Amino acid sequence: MNRILSTFVGLAAGLKIAGSALFLGCLALVAASASASEAYLTRFGPQTYEREQGEPKSYSATFKAIDGPAKLVLQNDGVANAQIKINGVDVTESADFSESGKVLIPLSLESDNTIEVRVLGERGGKLGLRVNQFTKAEINVRALMYFGINTSDIDRQREFYNTLGLTGEIFPAGPEECRSFARSLGFEDDYRIFVALTSFNGAPPWVDTVEFRDRSLRDDPPYADLNHIGMAYATYATTDLVGDYSDLMKQGVEFVSAPTMAPNGEQFVFLKDPDGTFLKLVQEDGGIGAGPDLTRLVNTNMNVADLQRSHQFYRLLGFTETENGSQQGSGQFAAAHGFDQGDTIAFKGLDVSLPGTDLPLPSGGDAKGTLQLRQWTSPFNGAPPYWAPVNHLGIDRIAFYVDDLNASIAEMNRLGFEQLGPVGGGATVGSTGIAFFYDPDGIKVELWGPTSEPNPNSDC
Repeated sequence: MNRILSTFVGLAAGLKIAGSALFLGCLALVAASASASEAYLTRFGPQTYEREQGEPKSYSATFKAIDGPAKLVLQNDGVANAQIKINGVDVTESADFSESGKVLIPLSLESDNTIEVRVLGERGGKLGLRVNQFTKAEINVRALMYFGINTSDIDRQREFYNTLGLTGEIFPAGPEECRSFARSLGFEDDYRIFVALTSFNGAPPWVDTVEFRDRSLRDDPPYADLNHIGMAYATYATTDLVGDYSDLMKQGVEFVSAPTMAPNGEQFVFLKDPDGTFLKLVQEDGGIGAGPDLTRLVNTNMNVADLQRSHQFYRLLGFTETENGSQQGSGQFAAAHGFDQGDTIAFKGLDVSLPGTDLPLPSGGDAKGTLQLRQWTSPFNGAPPYWAPVNHLGIDRIAFYVDDLNASIAEMNRLGFEQLGPVGGGATVGSTGIAFFYDPDGIKVELWGPTSEPNPNSDC
């Protein structure tokens, strides 16, 4: 039998929220004007081909796009010739391979596309391919609501967050079982869970902590390395990094290393929660109290395979503010990331943020939420992120508030993005529903907001 959804009062001028960010009751519809974001989406690639010994091989793949113009980007490094077909039509000429470098070839794409590649000529050389398409969309992401962590023991995890100073909590925060939400998350069967929402004051941005019970849990561990593709950690600011490190160490919290300074001047340290999921603390200015002195969620990390591809995807969702985050270093900087001091680590990076909004938001949310996109170049770890559903341990989902869930889903579907499952919740117009999509690396992105159409399959 479903647990009665817990409630709390006092957010957004007395607005009452029921349930969790993952398993929600009703929210009032927030009226807002639509705004379009623009991006150069990578529709295919980046992919690299080589001319190997023997007869030339044919490679083929399919990809989604929207009907309209696009560009094939060739990055030639010593390939004498190649044949490339898009939807059965030759799009290259021998002159395109007359010398190494970048070549842009105009294309016309459909919603469903095929690409065929044959690298010709003598053995040797490499050919990089990417298909870009300029795109406008009205997804209308307004705020970051939470990042999600799965745990093996929710009571232990709640105590851990309390130790860090995140004492604002909603618990229990959701039904133990709900078919509607299970389907939205990719479960073929129903699940059994416990849920807690944790933050500094009980309002978002939350940590949405879930303990999957019984057969619902698959005990895949959290990522063991900080350079694993996917969401590897979340970052919190503290006004007393060294003091918090010392105090938390005494309380048994596990750290990767002592606090250190990055090449860009950031003072930081990585720690692990009781299941081994990484969190990061960074120093910021402010008063020092009795501790711990954590103040805010700074960002959520996403390690990506291709920075350009991910940057444009999140730009389309509304993350238009950018700050360079590329770094390289060795010694204590490498050790602080879990590598040997003799190693040199390097990554290309961008911090992308929402621009903020003057519109009212349900229960707040972070209208300037930041994602930390990192493409590791040394050492590179190409292991893929967790596959669906989201019943493993670790961090692997992030939720954004949208003005009209059905309209945002329609836009994502129009653009050809893969939806994980049907809408969860949203029984009536104006009540809250959720839907999950995959980002370019397979990270699970949740759209969270009021529905403009009732969901006939919303029952738990």
